[in-house]
Amino acid sequence: MHEYTREIRDSINEPRAEYALLKNLGLWHQLCSCLDAIEDTELAIASYSAGEFAAGDGAHYLAVYGVLQALFLQQDAVSNMCESLKIAQGLDSYPRLREIREVRSASVGHPTKKDRPKSQPTSYHSISRSTLSAEGFELLSFRGDGSFDSRHISIPDLIADQRSYVSQILSSVISELARREAVHKDKFKMEKLASLFPPALSYCFEKIFGGTRGTEHPSLAESHVRQVKQVLQTFREALAGRGIEIDTYDSIKHIYDLLEYPLAELEKFFQSAKAGKEAEISERAAYIFAYFAKDHVDKLRQIAQEIDDDYAS
Repeated sequence: MHEYTREIRDSINEPRAEYALLKNLGLWHQLCSCLDAIEDTELAIASYSAGEFAAGDGAHYLAVYGVLQALFLQQDAVSNMCESLKIAQGLDSYPRLREIREVRSASVGHPTKKDRPKSQPTSYHSISRSTLSAEGFELLSFRGDGSFDSRHISIPDLIADQRSYVSQILSSVISELARREAVHKDKFKMEKLASLFPPALSYCFEKIFGGTRGTEHPSLAESHVRQVKQVLQTFREALAGRGIEIDTYDSIKHIYDLLEYPLAELEKFFQSAKAGKEAEISERAAYIFAYFAKDHVDKLRQIAQEIDDDYAS
């Protein structure tokens, strides 16, 4: 079971998927709670199967109450997980899982008065203590019309069947998440983000560097700062078109945050130079800002290429 939940966690923790899910915090917390519950209940079920409980009727009752409740909780967790991911995968498609829920309700959920569903008569149940063991028990059922029946409940069979069907559901969830990701990547794989950083950017920075040294007219240098900022805006918009914001990837957000100040200072530096006023920063500081900006724009280009490679794979 844990291998399935691990794959699901890997899928939802991918930056784009995680960012989309976090837009609805309620569903995100529901999803995380469900994955925890699936794993935790599996630990309890595995402990029961290993016979890790004490001898005696009291211990047997406690173990049976616990394992049947764990099976019930696990089903709820699987169902609610699918709901949080907007995947249509209900328990109604698995009659045996419904049957396991009914066994839990009749034996340890609401044994003294079971009146759900309303389509069925109210019934009253008890576990035959003399038959209780790790292998199961006889469930005695009585109804107001005088009818009565007894059936053997094999706990190992319940566990085996639930694991089989829950594994099928989790496997289908993994496949659906993979399908969604493949569809998304296929839609954008021919749109190369790295191409948004044209070779002409090198020329832009040459003019910006020249402006910091006084070898290029400040108006020309300022216009190239604006071109760099436009490239950053175009990249931001391209990411948004894919359902990605700059803060989807911490590395991208960090670079955008770092670039905002030096580019703004360079613009002010060149504007002061155009007006014949003394700038707030020195030529050396302006050069350092330009060098920093070029280095981090290059890093953004590398990240864009990595995203392109991922979409092409």
